[in-house]
Order: sequence, then structure tokens, then C-alpha cells
Amino acid sequence: MKKNLTIIIIFLFCSLNISFAQFDLGTVIQKVGPDYAAKYLSPFTTGLGTNLNSGFLGGYSPSGYSKIPIWPHVYAGVKFTGVMMKNNDKFFDYAFTTDTVIGGVHQTIDWIVEDAPTVFGNSKPALAKGVSRQTHQVIYQEMIGGIEDTKFIPLVIPQIGVGTILGTDIIFRTIPGIKVGDYGKFSLVGGAIRHCIGSYAKMPFDIAVQFGFQNFSIKDVNNNKFVDASSMFTNLQINKSFPIVSIYGGLQYETYNVDVNYKYGSTMLSFSQKGDNHFRGIAGATVSLGPARFNADMNFGSIFAFTAGFGFGI
Repeated sequence: MKKNLTIIIIFLFCSLNISFAQFDLGTVIQKVGPDYAAKYLSPFTTGLGTNLNSGFLGGYSPSGYSKIPIWPHVYAGVKFTGVMMKNNDKFFDYAFTTDTVIGGVHQTIDWIVEDAPTVFGNSKPALAKGVSRQTHQVIYQEMIGGIEDTKFIPLVIPQIGVGTILGTDIIFRTIPGIKVGDYGKFSLVGGAIRHCIGSYAKMPFDIAVQFGFQNFSIKDVNNNKFVDASSMFTNLQINKSFPIVSIYGGLQYETYNVDVNYKYGSTMLSFSQKGDNHFRGIAGATVSLGPARFNADMNFGSIFAFTAGFGFGI
């Protein structure tokens, strides 16, 4: 089982790796200032944060009622998460002002750039138009293009669940420094603890509460960490089991915070962002065929996400 699971994980990561364009995100943002980079990366922050906070329901159902305080309840598998971004997440408008010296004369330039691609926009670099306040001279400056023209953001995460002690189990997940296309090298470590309220008495369905956290980072081609992120979530889960199928749902509150650090010219710059998704409703089902577990769910929040999982459990 472990050998088969390893092959599946490698295949999924390789499939994800070849789907991205040939750019390095950490290098690309070094060409612009922090305010421009923040707008450029904003959809990436929300989309990635939503993906990371997905996949903790389904496949590994709550343990349910048991007279025995310690009961073997384990799961090992992979979760595939995907987020559908909106059309306006692919571009933005931006106006800014710079002070510079042109021909030995100090000038203040008012810039405007329209339909500039975000990280998920067209790869063609945006063109900023600048007008000098002193001479009214018009100049143009090439900015940066998107990494991949897409609205769909996928992520694959290996996951292990272990329990159950007094109705409590834990979930652990990790991405051990995997290069994802040319976005950079992704690293993740996280986990969750879940307590099944239904472990105290027989109920028509299982009710559980869960709290989780994750630390996530991205390194560029030079192995410099330019994204350092953390997320937390808490949810309420309901699960109803039948002979082969389990139906589940949940309500979740979540946060996702990102610190971006990079070099702009000879200056180190940094800024922070927060993901826009804070609440979601989750509905899905798990199919059990012997030890094999297949699950899928839909996530409804400020953006739509879905999760599919495959693993083995008892």
C-alpha cells in the first residue's frame, strides 16, 4: 500500500510540475516595487490560502461512538484541491508616482498602467505610461507579465490521519520542498486535531470540531525564501455513515497570512498580505471499498473550491 501511494504522489506532483509556464516567480517580482508586487500577487495569496485550508474533511471520517477509549483509526492518502478564481483576478489597474533624474533634471513622473496581468494573467508584460509634471514628456516603461494565464489553481497534498483516543484524532500533512513548475519550491508542514462529540453517546450522525494550522513557504531558483505564510482554521463537521458511502458537511472559519520578502535592485523589500477567504460551507461524500477511501467535496466561500481525495484507512 505504501509503495502504491508513493507512486501516486510522485505522479501527481510531476503532472502539476509540467503544467506551469517557464518563469520563476521570485525573480519576476524583483523587477517591480512592493505596491505593484502586492497587487500582482493578491489573487495568488487568496487562491493558495483557500487551497491550503481545504481537504481536512472527507476520507478520514470522525470515529463515532465507541465504548473503548482507544480505538485504531488511521488514514494515509493524498488530497487534490482546486480553486476557481474570477476573471478580474487576472488583471488590475494601477497608478503610481516616481521621482527620477532625466537629462540631468529632477522630474516627477505620474504613471498609469491598465489591465496589467496578475500572476495568473497573460504572460505579455504590462506597459506603464508616464507623464512628466515638469516637461509633460510622455515615456513608457515595461512592467511584468503573468506566470500562467489561468483561473484554476491546483495543489496536491499528502495527508496522514491517526487516532483515536477518547474521540480525538490528529491529521498531519506535508510538502517536503517540491518544485512546482516555475512558481518556486513549495514547502508545507501542518496538521489538525479533531474531537468527535459523537464519541460520548450514540447519535443519528457524528458531530466533530476541528482546529488546524499550517506553515508554508516558497523559495526561488536561487533557493531564497521569498514567501513565508501561515494559516489557521476551525470547523464544525457533521458526518452520516452508510454501508459504503458517508455523507459529510461542515462550516469553517479560516485565516491565511503571507509575508513576502525580495530584493529590488540593491534594496530588500517586504510586505504582508491576507487571504480574502474567511468563511466556507463544505458538502461532500466518501466512498469506502474495503480499505480504499475516495472522497470529493465542494467548498462555497468568497471563491469556489473543490477537493478530491484518495487513500487507505481503517
